[in-house]
Amino acid sequence: MSDEQTAGPPPAQHEAGPGADNAVKAAADPGSGAPTTRDQALNRLRGATPDLSSVRFGKIVAEGLSNLGGVNTVNVFQGDFTVEGDFTAGSGKRPGSRRASRARLRPEDMDAATEHFVAPPGFATGVEMLAERNLLVLSGPSGTGRCTCAIAMLGEVLREHAPDAPVFRLHGSVVGNVNWRVPQPGAGFLVVDSPNAGGKTAAERVTDDWLSKTAQQLAEQGSWLIVVTRPVRGSLETAVKRPEFVLEDMELPDPMEIVDRYVTGEVPWAGDRLAGLAAAGLGDLLRDRDDPAFAKRAAAAIVEALRAGTDLAEVVTKLGNPEDQVREWLGHEPETTEVALVLATAALEGASYLNVADAATKLFRELSSSTASMFPRYLQGLLAERNWIDLVRSDDGPPSLRFKYPRLRAVVLSVTWFELDGARPKILAWLQELAEHTDVEVRARAAQAAGILTSNDFEHGVHRYLLPWAHGKSLRLRQSAAQSLNTAGALAGHAEAAWSYIEQWAELAGHGGKGTGNLVATAGLAAGGELGERAPHRALRVLHTLVVDDDWDLLEPVAVSTRTLLEAGCGKEVLEALLEWTQPAEDETTVLKGLTMFAFAVMPEDAVREAPLLLRTAARHREAIPELWGRALGNASARAMAVDALREWVRFADRDPRTAPVVLDVIAGIADRSPTDFDRLLHALRRWALDPDDPSRQAMTFHDQLIEAEEAI
Repeated sequence: MSDEQTAGPPPAQHEAGPGADNAVKAAADPGSGAPTTRDQALNRLRGATPDLSSVRFGKIVAEGLSNLGGVNTVNVFQGDFTVEGDFTAGSGKRPGSRRASRARLRPEDMDAATEHFVAPPGFATGVEMLAERNLLVLSGPSGTGRCTCAIAMLGEVLREHAPDAPVFRLHGSVVGNVNWRVPQPGAGFLVVDSPNAGGKTAAERVTDDWLSKTAQQLAEQGSWLIVVTRPVRGSLETAVKRPEFVLEDMELPDPMEIVDRYVTGEVPWAGDRLAGLAAAGLGDLLRDRDDPAFAKRAAAAIVEALRAGTDLAEVVTKLGNPEDQVREWLGHEPETTEVALVLATAALEGASYLNVADAATKLFRELSSSTASMFPRYLQGLLAERNWIDLVRSDDGPPSLRFKYPRLRAVVLSVTWFELDGARPKILAWLQELAEHTDVEVRARAAQAAGILTSNDFEHGVHRYLLPWAHGKSLRLRQSAAQSLNTAGALAGHAEAAWSYIEQWAELAGHGGKGTGNLVATAGLAAGGELGERAPHRALRVLHTLVVDDDWDLLEPVAVSTRTLLEAGCGKEVLEALLEWTQPAEDETTVLKGLTMFAFAVMPEDAVREAPLLLRTAARHREAIPELWGRALGNASARAMAVDALREWVRFADRDPRTAPVVLDVIAGIADRSPTDFDRLLHALRRWALDPDDPSRQAMTFHDQLIEAEEAI
């Protein structure tokens, strides 16, 4: 046995004293008041710090990075793209002069718009309604081919009733205007009712009176009007005559039929080559996008490839570019509710439906400056329309939301962040609130989302939000800042830049400048992230800088990072460092910090149900683990936490007897260090075995096996 004689007598109890709760409260906010004392720091580790759920946090981030795969940065500046309405900076007014009140649509323009047109289900009903009533409101989501369908309907009616009638496009201001008069008899009229700067459409103010009088005027003048608008809202929603004049949410035509008709119409000789498109995945892609405009664009690209003799599979691959998909979606000017849902899914992908729904509702209110609530199951209705978001059901947990394709998360975050200029401050405030959330399932995902955004413009992200978060008083927000920096560093080749910030912040330890303490602590948390897992020796150098500092506030972040590095599989490097830092010849404070870091790190985390990785791999560290545990048990200040951690390992053996040999091996290794260690362990095992509230069968087994082994010597 070892000759080390640093241990004291076996303690009767290891619970914190009566002042522990007050000490934890006093130390809960290290950014305010007097510097944290040693006892406060130790109590905080046993009290508030476990709420960080650092191991679970790390697992969520690691899973997210794995799902991102080869994503680096998103080319957010390709092509011409604008978004108008609620999301622009400034007044929100549309650029340019007001459109003329009436513009002629030439017959060739109408023919070009409806060439290769595939009539959707319900098309004939719409033609009949327009022909009989002279007025039709065609409502539905943008990007569903409503305008083309409206032109085709109007063309059908005019061919039957007024073949030579001119067609005009009118300004949206005529909709709902009771003073409007038919500008020309014997004509067809089209209105595309686009939302105004406030996101409202003119159709929202349509009443029964307007529907009746407008239809009567049109009939008297031998004219027909079709209005294309968003899904029904406002007074039109409650209009009694709505079923007579409004055709809502028509089914979309089969996208493959759109492609077939377009391609065979343009290149009739290509029939045999089209058979290979299904094998190339075109059918799946068309079903995923479920957008007539996309189907037509895909058909045009296929025609071009056929004429050029290029590989059709390459065309399908290019068409599946998620950046184009997100840009198309934004280009259709989605409603604020849909933007909120998609962005919340991107920020919290993999979180439960309710967490995403709550975040989406909050963002909707921020973006719309409204306190209105979405009606029941409204978001689930949007999910049914937005089929690139899946509601994933689980047998052992709540349903969660995920994008159908992993790369969509990064693309949605990046494109919306860059394109929605006026909304960026509101989105950032919303993201910060998520990054401070008490639920690690929300907080970790929000932190990674911030890291993804930072990876697109690293310095902007660091200085715009990560640095303020790293300076913040909130421990949870600093944890998120640390992990966001890790995510940004792990993506797009920013690792060295991220390390430079971590190391610079760590070097501030001991300088005592105003506000530097929280920044140093954030560096300690960051060292245990993805970058630290990839370069553990570099991470441990950062942690050592903080360990040797006299500031007890820094114990918390270094202990948390020690645990996350151990759980990430860096056991060899971490244990070797802790053995070095806790040599008896080292500074007393450094030794205590190192032993406390070990005791905290081997304590299982409440948010993680499975046994700690170190327990599952203890056989690889047969000498290091017992030695460090023995040193911690022999240190009066670290002993309570070390005993608690060992009790948890014994509990794992109670729950899963397969771990019992591993735990016994560790206990035997500690006992072999000295007679004092042996006696201390017997005392603790006996107490746990006879605990009236929580007796441990394995503790008694281990107790008896230690005695038998000692007697056999």
